[in-house]
Amino acid sequence: MSHPERSTELRLMALRDRIDTLDAQLIDLLARRFAVTREVGALKLREQLPPIDPAREATQTLRIRNLALLHGIAPALAEQVFRLVVDAVVEEHRSLRQDAEAGS
Repeated sequence: MSHPERSTELRLMALRDRIDTLDAQLIDLLARRFAVTREVGALKLREQLPPIDPAREATQTLRIRNLALLHGIAPALAEQVFRLVVDAVVEEHRSLRQDAEAGS
């Protein structure tokens, strides 16, 4: 005779393991994304471009919302996550600029 509680517990553990793996992949992707945006920040600094590109952000926000819809994710949630990432990138770019100006 099987034990339903044990079966449920095992399935739950397996699902949580999958979630943990996906979380690790999300963090890896964020790290790789930030590595690229650091290159963007360095280029913007060298070329004296502003840390914010409102037209690019607007285009990307729309793109993110559409991707969210395609994947069955609430567009508002996807936009919130995107906004958090972009805000962190902009802050990093501003910090790079301040560091460069302080070192001049």
